[in-house]
Amino acid sequence: MKGTKDYYPEDKRIQNHIFSVWKKIAEKYGYEEVEPPILESADIYKKSGQEIPKQMYTFKDKSNRLLTLRPETTPSIARMVSQKSLPKPIKWYSISTCFRYEAPQSGRSRQFTQFNLDCLGTKSIKADAEVILTAIEIMKSFNLTKKDFYIRISNRKLFQDLLNNLNLKNTQQIARLIDKMDKISKKDLELSLKDLKLSQLQIKNLFKILETKDLEKIKIKSQGLVELKELFTYLKNYNILNYCKLDLSIMRGFDYYTSTVFEVFDTSKEFRAIAGGGRYDELAKDCPGVGYGMGDIVLTLFLEKKKKLPELKKEIDYYVAPINEAVIKQAIKITEKLRQNNNVEIDLMNKNLSKQLEYANSINAKNVVIVGEKDLKNKKITIRDMKTGKEKKVNLTSII
Repeated sequence: MKGTKDYYPEDKRIQNHIFSVWKKIAEKYGYEEVEPPILESADIYKKSGQEIPKQMYTFKDKSNRLLTLRPETTPSIARMVSQKSLPKPIKWYSISTCFRYEAPQSGRSRQFTQFNLDCLGTKSIKADAEVILTAIEIMKSFNLTKKDFYIRISNRKLFQDLLNNLNLKNTQQIARLIDKMDKISKKDLELSLKDLKLSQLQIKNLFKILETKDLEKIKIKSQGLVELKELFTYLKNYNILNYCKLDLSIMRGFDYYTSTVFEVFDTSKEFRAIAGGGRYDELAKDCPGVGYGMGDIVLTLFLEKKKKLPELKKEIDYYVAPINEAVIKQAIKITEKLRQNNNVEIDLMNKNLSKQLEYANSINAKNVVIVGEKDLKNKKITIRDMKTGKEKKVNLTSII
């Protein structure tokens, strides 16, 4: 089906490798895995911005309820938190399949798997810093460096105050235009801003704000500015400031973000955002939160481009090759004994020894256990090291 993908074993090996890194880093920082349902009420995505509701796969069930295949995970996490009294902070992660009806293109599909990491129950900017830290640690775990990626960081409150300081109206529409800056030319952005009745001076001042790279140059009074300065102080304490850049053009398309917003980008900006998130203090009832999502598709493309994906093959420790039907009973006993601590296959197609060796080589088996009638009479088996080709006789009693 268009926008979906069949994952063959070689694809799943890569995907599982990525999943294992996500899990390792999340759990290293004390986050626990959760899994929201794949079906949700369509109502919970009302704050997911303009695009998401248009992209959802929605339908009515037999009780006439409007349901959807989840297009993202954060609203589900907020719903779960609001339903149960939990000790704070709540530190969760999930690896969930999501669906969006959008035009398939490089890095974007209608079905994808997303890693979500969320810290809820605290308004402390320390949580924002830790959440960003985990994203950096994930990227570093793929052997990526500051030459490969960086984090673009902004603050919704600060940006709103900066717009107010310019006496601009239609701030939500302006923010949505700014969110598309990477996709349209500066000239087209300027024309769109003029359509919103901004004067040339207002547009000039707005561009000046967007080009600001130093918080000390921002002189207005803003809680968002206070939060950003605090965040960058914590990032410095974690010694990850060299991965982070102030970028006031970062909006994030979701309407539920209230403060910190950030995105992970490759330094060449060849790909769309690898990850993105922020603080959402009003999405879960009486439970502020901060988190991000990281999709597997863009990340995989990026890692392929950087040649950072390992060459993963099927892992078989032993392939048991019975010479004929007369030794099958003993071959099965050997196989099951070896399987207690190893990955083991046995011939299932009645192949001759030559074909079995060919197959064992094709599945990257480390060793082949040759079970023959003559060896068994001497209570032995032959083990061939497939890398060196050397064979040795082993007492059957040492195996079973």
